[in-house]
Amino acid sequence: MRVEEEYADVLQNIEAGIVAVFGNNPRVVDRDVLAAVDALIKVYTREKSGHRVQSPGPPGRAGTVYQHCRRICEWRLGKQPLNEGEPLEDDPRLGKLSVSEIILCLKRIRKSIRLWHAQAGPQGYLKYVRQFLADGADQIGV
Repeated sequence: MRVEEEYADVLQNIEAGIVAVFGNNPRVVDRDVLAAVDALIKVYTREKSGHRVQSPGPPGRAGTVYQHCRRICEWRLGKQPLNEGEPLEDDPRLGKLSVSEIILCLKRIRKSIRLWHAQAGPQGYLKYVRQFLADGADQIGV
């Protein structure tokens, strides 16, 4: 089964966070998202190898994307609730993925960013994914 099929809900969660940040700041570009996703892949790869990383992420707009996507990834890993102040055990949507699965999803998103950026320019990925996720982004507390 392809990543897009097996982890459609995870990809949608992460990309909804990206779209929400873009909706709040139309100056966000694909390179910001790529920097955020690359930083997340690095953090989770180090975590997978046994190193705990406390990374604030990249600066600026990429950092905002990073923070929102990390919150979603941590929720999907079962480490924290999606919304701050919400008890972890009360979150019925809590997912328990492995770090390897999160990395796989992030790498798939990175591949999509590169493809749509190359085909449609500085916000090609953002505009492409926004058309599918604009409604879902409203559910992510950004």
